[in-house]
Amino acid sequence: MQPGATELLNGIKNIIFNILLPELQSEQARGQVMYSSVLIDHLIARWEIEGPLLLEERAELRALLTQALAVLGDDARIHEALAAATDTVAGPRVLDAANERMRTLVPALARALPSDGDARVKELDATIRAYIRNQHQRDQQLVAVGGLAW
Repeated sequence: MQPGATELLNGIKNIIFNILLPELQSEQARGQVMYSSVLIDHLIARWEIEGPLLLEERAELRALLTQALAVLGDDARIHEALAAATDTVAGPRVLDAANERMRTLVPALARALPSDGDARVKELDATIRAYIRNQHQRDQQLVAVGGLAW
């Protein structure tokens, strides 16, 4: 069995603590090593939750953009973003890139909503607002893991 990302990161942290740290002479260098350890702890904790959060966001964005197509009409940018986010197997980098492509459309969708819209427009507006709230909560989860506060 091969080590996973968490085991590799813990291995790097152990090397830093057991081999590098004892060799350092200056307090500044020792402090930087300790800070690096905190960053590795954050990365380990983030690794565990980032994928599921990106998948959750992708599903929410796809639903939002599909709803926007039905309410606002065809838009090539929306079709392209939805097509780019159809991969079922993808790593965090690919998921984040596809999500970012869809994320960038949300402000334009909000601006495109007519102020005197019908019930479908109001429902889309509520969906956009819910996505923004949910995304803020996901962002908070990502920066709060591993005992690191930004």
